[in-house]
Amino acid sequence: MNKIKSLALLILEIGVISFILYYMRGALEHSHHHEINTILPILLDIAFLAFFASFGGRVAKLFGVAPMAGKIVMGIIAGPAALGVLLPDAMGVEVARLAGVLFILFEAGLHFDMELLKKNAAIASLVAFVGVLIPLVSFALLGHYVFHLEWVPAVFLGGVFTATSVGLAVEALKRAGMLQGSLGNKIVGAAVIDDILGVVILTTLSKISGGGELEVMAFVWLAISVLGFLAGAYAFWSWGIADKIAKYLDRHYVKTTTGAYTRFFFGAVIIGGALAAVIGLEPVLGAFAIGVVLSKVDNEIKHEAWEKIEGYMHIFVGGFLVSIGTMLPRESLVSLKVWGLAILFTVLAFYGKYLVRYLFKNKEEGKLVGYAMTIRGEVGLVFIAVALSNNALDETFGPAALLAVILVTIWGAIVFQKQVEKVSGKKMDAPEEAI
Repeated sequence: MNKIKSLALLILEIGVISFILYYMRGALEHSHHHEINTILPILLDIAFLAFFASFGGRVAKLFGVAPMAGKIVMGIIAGPAALGVLLPDAMGVEVARLAGVLFILFEAGLHFDMELLKKNAAIASLVAFVGVLIPLVSFALLGHYVFHLEWVPAVFLGGVFTATSVGLAVEALKRAGMLQGSLGNKIVGAAVIDDILGVVILTTLSKISGGGELEVMAFVWLAISVLGFLAGAYAFWSWGIADKIAKYLDRHYVKTTTGAYTRFFFGAVIIGGALAAVIGLEPVLGAFAIGVVLSKVDNEIKHEAWEKIEGYMHIFVGGFLVSIGTMLPRESLVSLKVWGLAILFTVLAFYGKYLVRYLFKNKEEGKLVGYAMTIRGEVGLVFIAVALSNNALDETFGPAALLAVILVTIWGAIVFQKQVEKVSGKKMDAPEEAI
């Protein structure tokens, strides 16, 4: 009975907020003032994305699903598929989507720990390479030879399923007290390398799908740009540039607050994305690289600054997830073909990553790593967002891939948590609302 009352109240809240949004946007657009008819609608959409993200968290709690899935469902409800009050191509929605993508990859970079990675570099690298190669090749071949896609969309389809969620795996390991152990190091190390490879693939595919040349020299210059960018990030990391910046801020700004660090972190994310874009790379690569560089800053500074930045992250990452839902047209949700492809992709995506379990002699350890790698999560959704924005996947394969990323993330997260509980011997409570 309480669940029914909560659901009824939530439906009422959604209806009221949707009406307010619809009315206010119309009123703003009829104003003769530039700031009111142009800028305020952008901010209004971002604000209402945040509202719908909160509703999505409640939906997830009511039905016992992942918060990520609840927020995407709210995007479907608010978007063209249902209420039509949030449009995927509205400027505010696009701003929130891009900002959310940058923050997600920035956080993935912050999880990067070279010292941790060195402990299990060989096995982590092997798991990552196999975990990227199998889905990339299998989906590309499936797309080209079975579904008769051109090679670029077919490879993009494979690229979508190369991602692994660092954040969701880290959270589960942390709650089980396994994050700093050898097995935790292997999982996080493999996921980080996996994401580096995935971002490089994403950058390459975005360049090609955006009309880039397919000649050998074009690939050579792209490879040089990517490698140079990553080498620069590594050099900055190894030289401890982040600590030098922290000391500079301490010397010239107020030492009694982390405000200067928070503003610097926030600005660095945007600058990193913009720098990558200026030299012709995908902005996510820049955000990821800045995260890597700042990962070495003093842990106390990083923790306190990140706590403040999380406020922005909740707005923009929540908005990003809702905006992904707005990309699903009504026709896709009622299409048996789309759902059939989504289920096929989900199964292939799960087992394509899970096969890395056979790289381990210890079966239980191998199963845990295999399950961890199956979780696509927010990183997989970044790949989908880039694929859809580049028109690399059509109205059938785009929604099918999106649904598959959601389904395989939920499936992977469930079996991973059960395996973590089995290996650690600890029963874990449900996490607080998160991505």
